[in-house]
Amino acid sequence: MSSNASLKIDVLLMVGFGAGLHYFYKGFRTFREYRVLMDTPEVPIRSVAMGLVEIHGKARAVETIPSPVTRTPCCFYQVEIERWIRDKNGGHWSHAATDADGPKFYLEDASGKVLVDAHSAEYDLIQTAKVQTGRSSGGSIGRLFSGMGGPTVATGTLASDADLFSYAHSAVGRAGHSFSLGGGGILSLGSGVNLNLGTSDRYRLTEYLVLPGHWYDLTGTCVENPTPEDEHDRNMIVKGTNEPTFLITWRSEKEIRRTLCDRAIRYIFGGALLAVVCLGIFMAKHGWLL
Repeated sequence: MSSNASLKIDVLLMVGFGAGLHYFYKGFRTFREYRVLMDTPEVPIRSVAMGLVEIHGKARAVETIPSPVTRTPCCFYQVEIERWIRDKNGGHWSHAATDADGPKFYLEDASGKVLVDAHSAEYDLIQTAKVQTGRSSGGSIGRLFSGMGGPTVATGTLASDADLFSYAHSAVGRAGHSFSLGGGGILSLGSGVNLNLGTSDRYRLTEYLVLPGHWYDLTGTCVENPTPEDEHDRNMIVKGTNEPTFLITWRSEKEIRRTLCDRAIRYIFGGALLAVVCLGIFMAKHGWLL
């Protein structure tokens, strides 16, 4: 085996070991979030107090913005952007960036309303579209719609291929050089650099939205609203400084708790297994095992 090939294997094993530790500890953070949700009772919006709260209400927009992919009027959006990575097997999709933005909006129920600043939350939202865009051999990739990952909803007018490509390219550029371990074990960077055979100008965008008139469960920190409309608008839900749990989901309370529990188990045991296997192979390769 050449020295370059051996070095690549060592790097990938160390990356796998690091990724395993990352997911192992992420599993415990997810389990902590699960326990916080279990211990936080849902209250009517009118009764929220300062500190960590769990509420259920309908989104009402102060103003809407068009979502990047489908141009749907929304309160808030999240777009997961993947980039096509070429490898010896042809290629695979690797996460490149997450773009989430939008104005403040209200969550309201029969008892009242509360302002929400959704930035920095963890989102579990309705999927509105999954599309591909970009260049491949000088051509344009056809658009692909999929309902995988959650229910889809009626949307606005899909952005043009040129606009989608420009948006994806810009969002990936803003994301900088954070790394991710793509499928097939290849280390790739947000900027499109990787340790194997290279990237292409192909993107896959999956859009999720907070939609006006839809119901959501929210767990976050209640603080004083700095710009209240009236005496009934004194509170705002944000990501807390001391309590980081901040979750916005379209699922029921029972569903999200089950999802978090399952995710924590996968992260803890999957991460531990990945770290142990990669470390064991690395040590055996260098003759460090007895």
